[in-house]
This record gives sequence, structure tokens and C-alpha cells, in this order.
Amino acid sequence: MKKTILLLLISLSSYYGHAQSLEHERDSLKLSLQNEKTDTGRVLTIANLSFVYFESKPDTAMIMALQALELSRKIGFAKGEAVSLNRIANVYSILGNYSKAMEVLLQALQINEKINNKDGKQKNLNNIGIIYNRQDDYQQALSYLFKAKPLAEELNNKISLSITLYNIGERVT
Repeated sequence: MKKTILLLLISLSSYYGHAQSLEHERDSLKLSLQNEKTDTGRVLTIANLSFVYFESKPDTAMIMALQALELSRKIGFAKGEAVSLNRIANVYSILGNYSKAMEVLLQALQINEKINNKDGKQKNLNNIGIIYNRQDDYQQALSYLFKAKPLAEELNNKISLSITLYNIGERVT
């Protein structure tokens, strides 16, 4: 009984720490947005704010991602458009609308390929793999994840690589 209570307390403190970290990140991004002088910087900051909200407040995240998308298109900022589309797909995914998430991710992937944004492409491929996994299409999931892995390695992005490897491991177990 004591062990169960101790584990519960550890879990709660971990969750509380994560929530405080997200709150700090939100506050920091909001401050950055107020001080941002460039439209491209505003797009990326709004998109990052959307990402911070997508699990806890998907409606807020969607509004922000759509704002970032609109501004990206207005100023002709393809990278911002791709990032915004990826954020929109995150929201659709968390809401369980996998077909819409996939549609939007494929749009983002197409833009990232066109502008040769390898980091964005890697994230899109990884997210497409996740969507296929959630739809129980493990072969397609692994196909996209194995396309994402070498990009993460090439970019020497240890965080993206670890996420992709985790997703690959989750598919084969």
C-alpha cells in the first residue's frame, strides 16, 4: 500500500512539473510574440504556441495554427506554411480525425520537399508513420518511420532520432 501511494505521489509530482514547464513555455512564447518584429518570426512563434496547446486545448491550438497558416500564405513563407500545416495535423490527430490529419500532413510534406526543408520533412514522415500506426496499418507506419530515420541521422538531430526510434520500436513490439 505504501509503495502504491509513493508511486502515485511521484507520478503526480512529475505531471505537475511537466504542467509547470508547459506553462513556462507558453508564457515565454507569448512574450516572444509580443516582441517579434518580423512576420516570419511571428508565424513560427504562433505555430510553436499552437504546439504547446494541442494536447491540452486543441481548439486554441487549431485557432493559432490557422492564424499562422493564414499569415504564412499572405507573406509567401513556405516553411511557415509547412510548419502550420503540421500543427493543424497534430490537432486533427489528437482529436482522432486521422484522415484529415493525413491529408494535411501530405500537404506539409509536399511543401517541405519542394523547399528542401529536411527537418520539416523528417517530422512529417514521422507523424505520417504515427497516423498509420493509429490506424493499425503497421507496414505503412514502419515504411514512413524508416524514411524519417536517416533524415534525423543526417541532420544529427538526436531528439528527432530518438522519437523516430521510439516510434519504430513501438511498431515492432
